[in-house]
Amino acid sequence: MIVIAGYSLAYGNVLRLVYGYDSYGNVCSQKNEKIENITQSGMDMSDRPFVFFMDIKNPTDSLEICVSQCPNKTLLTSSDIQSYARETDILLCNYHVAVDDYTKQEQGLTGPCPAVVMDSQPILSRCIPNDVRTLAEVQIHDIVEFLNASEFISKALMDLYVARWWILGLCLISMVVAFIIMILLHIIAQVIVWLIYVLSIVGSIAGTIALWVTYYYKKQAYEELPSHQQLVLDADNIKTFLIFSICATVFTVILLLVILVMRKRIAFAVELFHQAGKSLSAMPLLLLLPFWTFITLLVFFVYVAAVFVAIAATGEAMLVEKTGFVTYDPPKMVRYFWWYHLIGFFWTMEFILACHQFVIAACVVSWYFTRNKKSFDSPIINSMGVLMRYHLGSMVFGAFIITLVKVPRAILLYIQAKLKGREGSLAQFILRCLSCCLWCLEKILKFINAHAYIVIAIEGRSFCPAARRALSCLISNALRVAAINCVGDFILFLGKLLVVSITALIGVAVLGTNQSYTFYGITLAIVGVYAFAIASCFFLVYEMAVDTLLLCFCEDIRTNDGSEDKPYFMESGLMEFVSNSTKKLNSRSKRRRKDDEADGVGVVTPDEVVELKSQPAEVTEEKEEQE
Repeated sequence: MIVIAGYSLAYGNVLRLVYGYDSYGNVCSQKNEKIENITQSGMDMSDRPFVFFMDIKNPTDSLEICVSQCPNKTLLTSSDIQSYARETDILLCNYHVAVDDYTKQEQGLTGPCPAVVMDSQPILSRCIPNDVRTLAEVQIHDIVEFLNASEFISKALMDLYVARWWILGLCLISMVVAFIIMILLHIIAQVIVWLIYVLSIVGSIAGTIALWVTYYYKKQAYEELPSHQQLVLDADNIKTFLIFSICATVFTVILLLVILVMRKRIAFAVELFHQAGKSLSAMPLLLLLPFWTFITLLVFFVYVAAVFVAIAATGEAMLVEKTGFVTYDPPKMVRYFWWYHLIGFFWTMEFILACHQFVIAACVVSWYFTRNKKSFDSPIINSMGVLMRYHLGSMVFGAFIITLVKVPRAILLYIQAKLKGREGSLAQFILRCLSCCLWCLEKILKFINAHAYIVIAIEGRSFCPAARRALSCLISNALRVAAINCVGDFILFLGKLLVVSITALIGVAVLGTNQSYTFYGITLAIVGVYAFAIASCFFLVYEMAVDTLLLCFCEDIRTNDGSEDKPYFMESGLMEFVSNSTKKLNSRSKRRRKDDEADGVGVVTPDEVVELKSQPAEVTEEKEEQE
C-alpha cells in the first residue's frame, strides 16, 4: 500500500481532479507546461480557477475552458455575453477570441462561444447552474434534458458536496448522543434500559411518520409543477423516500413485535449492564477509548481517500478522436491498484477494530482476574503493551479472515452494478443469494473473532487455538449465551437505533427545509450509516465487556471450584445473577422436557449435564443410556 501511495502521489496530479482542466489539458488555477502537438496548452491559469462548459446540455462532449469566475447571471445572446465580459472582465469564449469579436463567433457545443450562459456557482471547481426554474420557460426544456441525462451518482455527489458541512455536523451530533447514552447507561442502567426501550419505539414510529410526511409533501409539490418543469431527479428523490418509508414501516413493525416478545427479559438486561458497569467503573478512561479509535479510523479514511484520488489522477494527456480534446486516462496497470488498495483498506480497517476489541477485552479480563480490585490501575496502558509485544500477529490474522469475505462481497457488488438492467432473473437471484450468504458468513466470523480475542486476552494463545477454544466454550454454554448475551446485544442495538433515529430526525428537519438540496435522500442514508457506525464504535465497549465477563465466568468455573484453595474470582453479585438466570433456563428446560416426554422425547437440562460430568464413567454411561 505504501508503494502504491508513493507511485500515485509521485505520478498523479491531484490538482487536476480538484480544480479540473480545460479541453487543451490546462489545469485551472495552476501554471501549466506545454503539451506536445496541443495548441493553447501550457497556459498560465493562476487567475482562472473554475471550469466552464460551452454547452451544459452535453458537458461530456462540450468544449471546456477555465474562467476567473462563474457567471452570476443568465446570458442568452452573444451580445449579452460581450456586454457581460466588458462589465466584469469574465471571459466566457475561447482563449484566442477577443472580446470585440464575440458577436462574430458561432455559439454551440464546441465553441468558440457558449450556447447558453446560466446563473451558476462553483461546485467542485465546476460552474454548475443554480436554479433552473428561474429561467424563461423556453430555456427550461433544454436545461431539464441536461439534468435528466446526468448520471445518478453525479446528482447525489452534488448534494453530498453542498451538504458536506451538515453531514459532518450530524456525524458529530450522533457521536455526542452515543456518548451521552453510554455514560447514562453506566450511571443509571435500570432507568436508561427502560428509556431506550420507550424512545426506540417512539423514535422508530416518529421516524417512519416523518418519512411518509416528507414523501407526501414532495410528491404533492412535484405533481403541482408543469410537465416541462418536472425533473427526473425529483421523481427519483420521491421514489427514494417511498422506498425508505416502506422499509421503515416494515422495520418498525418487526421491532415492535420483538420488543413485545422480549419485554419480560428486561430484568436480565438491567442486571447484566449493572455487572458490566462495575468493571467499567474501575476503568473510567476505557469509555474514552472509542474516541481514539474513531480518530484513528478517520485519519486512515482520509489517507485512503487521498490515495484513491491520487490513483485516479495518474495518466498522460491523450487526444480524443471524436472531439479533438485532451483527456487523461490512467494506465491499465494502475487500474488494478484500485483493487489492491481496496483489499488493504478492508484489511487495515478490520485490524484497527480488532486491536480496539482486544484492548477492551484485556482490560476487563485484568479486572476480573484481579483479587484485590482496589489496587487495580493502568489497565489500558498495560493492555496496549501486551498487544504490541505479543498479539499483533493474531490481530492481523483475524482481520485477514474477515477481509477474505469482504473482498468477494465487494466484487459481487461491482458485478451487480455492471450487470444492472442486463442480467436475467436467474442471474439476479444467484447474485443476491451469494451476497446474502457472504454477509451471514461475515457476521458469524466477526462473532467468533471477537470471542477469540477474549480468549487470547485470558490465556495468551495464538489466534487459531483461541478461536477453537472460544467456539467450544460458546457451544457448551449455548443456552446461557442465548439468554444472557443476546438480551444485552438487543438492548445495545436499540441504543444504536435510538442514535440513528435522533440523527435522522435532525437531518430531515435541517435538509428537508433547505431548497438547495434536491436529492437529499441519499445524503440522509449516508448520515444514518455513519451514525450507526459511530454508535457501534461507542457501544462496542459494553458489548465487549459483557462478552468478556461471560467467557471469564466460564473460565473461572472451569479452573476453580469455590473452595478455599481454589476460590472463584467472580463477585457475589455476578454469581447470584448467573445462578438465577440458569435456574430460569432450567425451569424452562424442565417444562419443555415434560412436554417432550409426553411425546416420547428426552431432554437433558444444564444442571443434569454438570451432574453427569461430576459422576464416575459407569454411572454416567448408565444415565446416558436411560436418557
